[in-house]
Parts: sequence; structure tokens; C-alpha cells
Amino acid sequence: MKAYAYVNRIGLDDLRMIELPDPQPGPYDILLRMRAAALNFRDLAIARGNYHIQVSAPLIPVSDGAGEVIATGPAVTRFRLGDMVCPTYLPGWIDGTITPTGARRRLGGPHDGLLSELVVINEEAAVRAPRHLAPEEAATLPISAVTAWHSLYHLGVIHPGDTVVVQGTGGVSTSAIQFASAGGARVISVVRRDRHAERLRALGANDVIVTDATPAWPARVVTLTNNAGADVVVNVAGGVTLAQSIACTRMGGTTHLIGYASDTSAQIDIFDAIRHGAVVRVAAAGSRTSFERMVTAIEVNQIRPAISGVFPLARVHDAFAALQEGGHFGKLVLTF
Repeated sequence: MKAYAYVNRIGLDDLRMIELPDPQPGPYDILLRMRAAALNFRDLAIARGNYHIQVSAPLIPVSDGAGEVIATGPAVTRFRLGDMVCPTYLPGWIDGTITPTGARRRLGGPHDGLLSELVVINEEAAVRAPRHLAPEEAATLPISAVTAWHSLYHLGVIHPGDTVVVQGTGGVSTSAIQFASAGGARVISVVRRDRHAERLRALGANDVIVTDATPAWPARVVTLTNNAGADVVVNVAGGVTLAQSIACTRMGGTTHLIGYASDTSAQIDIFDAIRHGAVVRVAAAGSRTSFERMVTAIEVNQIRPAISGVFPLARVHDAFAALQEGGHFGKLVLTF
């Protein structure tokens, strides 16, 4: 089978196609013929050597994907031939709160990921894809969508009428807008530029704040909420925006810190945090149970993930270049 791997060292200039023996499923394993994979910011961070966990070559990268079950071990009961499934990003995290054991194994780094024609995984480490989604759409779910869902409906629970502020236009952001809107929340989208404003509204955003035009965007959020502040903020940038997120929440509001696209360090005014009764939760993707509940919600609400671009696997370097350029709306997907 063919795969793409960092062979000698981690770096996009060493990402190349290789040939490997076809894997064989064990008693409790399923064999997937991969149909699509999706890129995440973590894939770029790993390639740049800027990830919070040690990662080394040789490594097959990329954590998100969807594949068709083409063989099963004799003891498999959860899936059958022909099912379209998504491997879970954290195979050891089935339910509950994440533990060191559950966080240890991560697809796409430090353990092999999904840029491979064939993949074998334990049946417990997979989730059935939503039935109405194409493989390209289902491939976007395991990290960004699950992280957004787990943050909004497990780490915290939003309610109809809540105000949810969402930064950005990437995979986590677009999923958070869709999930919050489906839950009856009012969504305020915060972006640097206005080029995606209408698409954000079509996705479910009620208001769009452009920070290039409104640098004091937390004050604008407070104004839009009749001086109450937002109930929840989904922060994907980190850096200085963490303090800004706290500043726009109501007393006791929650900021979900999900990314570090701006900076990996943040400084907050503790007095301001006290005045807001700030709650900051750091996201760590989500469990398989959260993933399964999210699939149900996606099917009930007929949600379709936002996709910015689709590349054949042979153009994997072009896909990474688009990821580095940024500013995309939704996810970048590779097809097999």
C-alpha cells in the first residue's frame, strides 16, 4: 500500500510517498480503505516543530479521516463491511474525563496517522460516520468538530437564548457556530476581515464583528448583549485574545481555550478575571462518547461541515501550503 510519511525527520520537505506492506486486522480490528483525510492546525504545528508533545520520524501524519470497512477481525461486533467510519483522534479516550492514559496515544503524532491507503484500528477506536455525509465531509469531524462539540456540550452546556462568541473561520470555529446555532444560541462571530461575513451568517452567525474595523471588539460584544456580556466564548487564537475573551463575558461566563493560532503565551489581568468571575476551560478534543453524541446531533439537524478546499492526496504539499496561508473557511480535505 502507499502512504505519505516523514521518513528521516519531521518537516514538510521530508514528507514523501512510501510503500508499506498491507496491514492485516487482528481479532478485534477493522481494516479501513481510507477515502478522505482532513488537515488540522496541529498537523502544521507538528511539521513546524511547534507542538506540545515530542514527535519524531518516521511518522505517517494527519489525525482526521474517514474510511470504508473492507475487512473485520472474527471478534468484531461494532461494525460490518461497507460501513463508513472515522477513527478517533485519541483511541484510548472512550468516555468521561480525559486521563494521562487516554491522552497518551494520538493519531498523526506521536503515533502514525491516516495518510495511508489502508489503516487497521481496534473497533473501539472508531465511530460510525453520519449517514448523510460524503467521506470528504465525514473526514473533517474527529478533531475540530468533536472539540467544538465537547467544549459546548460536555465541558459546558449551552442553552437556548445563550450568547456564544466564536473566533475565526476554521474547522473548530465553523463547527462551533453550527452546533451553537442548532442548540438555539445567539452566535456572534469575531473575525479579522469581512470577506467571509455572509457565509458566516448563512452558517448560523447572528452578528459578525470585524476586528480590523472594530479593534475594541469585546466592548462591541457587551453592547450587542445589552451590557450583559457573552455566556460562552470559543477562543481559537490564544495570545492577547484570551484576555479580550474574558473581557467580553458576563459574570461567570466561560471561555473555551481551544487553539493558539495567535500565540502560545497569554497574559490576563487577574483583577479583570475576578470582576468577571472568569471560567477558562482548556479543550483537549473529546471522547468517543462525545463523538457519537455529536454524530446523532449532526444527523438530526442535517448539519454539513464547511469545506474550504479538496485536494487529491498527490497534492498533499499544496494542501499544507493552503493551511499555512490561513484565512480559509472551514476545512481543507485530501481525497484518496
